[in-house]
Amino acid sequence: MRWWTYQKERFPLSQYLPMMLAFGFSGISFSMHLGSGGRLGDLSVAQYVAAGLVVLTFFMLMRIADEHKDFEEDGKFRPYRPVQRGLVKLSELRIIGVFIVILQIGLSIWVGLPVLGMLAIVYIWFILMTAEFFVPVWLKKRHTLYLISHMMILPLLNLYVTSIEWLPRGGTFSFGLLAYMVSSFCDGTVVEVGRKLRAKEDEEYGVDTYTQIWGAKRSMIVWAVVITASYASTVFAGFQVGVGLPILAILFPLYVIALFFAHKFAKDPSPQNAKFFKVFPGVWMFLMYFMLGGLPFFVGG
Repeated sequence: MRWWTYQKERFPLSQYLPMMLAFGFSGISFSMHLGSGGRLGDLSVAQYVAAGLVVLTFFMLMRIADEHKDFEEDGKFRPYRPVQRGLVKLSELRIIGVFIVILQIGLSIWVGLPVLGMLAIVYIWFILMTAEFFVPVWLKKRHTLYLISHMMILPLLNLYVTSIEWLPRGGTFSFGLLAYMVSSFCDGTVVEVGRKLRAKEDEEYGVDTYTQIWGAKRSMIVWAVVITASYASTVFAGFQVGVGLPILAILFPLYVIALFFAHKFAKDPSPQNAKFFKVFPGVWMFLMYFMLGGLPFFVGG
C-alpha cells in the first residue's frame, strides 16, 4: 500500500500512463508516415511496446532523480512528501532506478542494437540535467535558461522513440523529425510552465513557481507565447505528414480558449481561475501527440 500511495502522490499512473502511451504511439507513427507511409495494419507491436515502456519508465527515472536532487530542499520546505515523511526510502528508489535502466537497455537491444546509441544520448543529457550542468546555483538564478535546458530532454527522448522505427528500417534523420522534436519541446513547455502557475493564496514558501517569480501578468504572457509556439510548431510538424490543415482547424478553438483563460487569470489570479492550468496543459499535450501520430492514418498522407 505504501508504494500505491507513493505513485498516487509522486507519479500518478492515471495521469502518466495515457500521456506516455500517446507519447510512444505518436513518435513511432509519425516516423512511419515520414518514411514510407503506413496503415493501421502495418503497426509493429514490438516497437510500440518498447516505446511506451521506455517513455513511461524514463519519466519514473526522472522522478527518482528529482527525489535525490531535491531531498534536502524538500525536507526543509515540503516535509509532507513521501520520502521526507519516511513512506519510502531513497535506497529503495535507487534499486528501482537500476532495474529501470536495465529494462530500457534490454528493450532497446530487442528492437535494434543501433537504437541503444540513441538511448545513450538521452542518458547523457539526463545525467547533465540531474547535475544541473554542474552549475546549480548559477543555473537556478536564470529561470528561462533553466527551463529550456531541462525541457530539452523531451525532444531528445522523442528522437529516441522515433529511432525505434526509422533506424531498423535503415532510415536517416530528416527535417520532418526535427520539426517533430521542436513541436515536442514546445508542447512539453506548455505543461511545464502550466504546472507551476499558482493563485497567490496557494503559493508555498520556498517553492519556486512562475507566478511567484514573474507575477501573474508576466507569467501569463510567457504561457501565451509558449502555447502559441506549441500551436504553430505542431501545425508545422503536421504538414510534414499531410495533416497540418486538420490540426490547424481542430486546435484553433482550444487555442482561443487557452488565451481567454490566460487573460482571465492575469486579471484575477484566483484559485478558481488557476484550476484551468491544472487540467488544460495535459489535455493539450495529449491531443498534440495523438493527432500527429493518429491523424495521418485517416487523413492526408
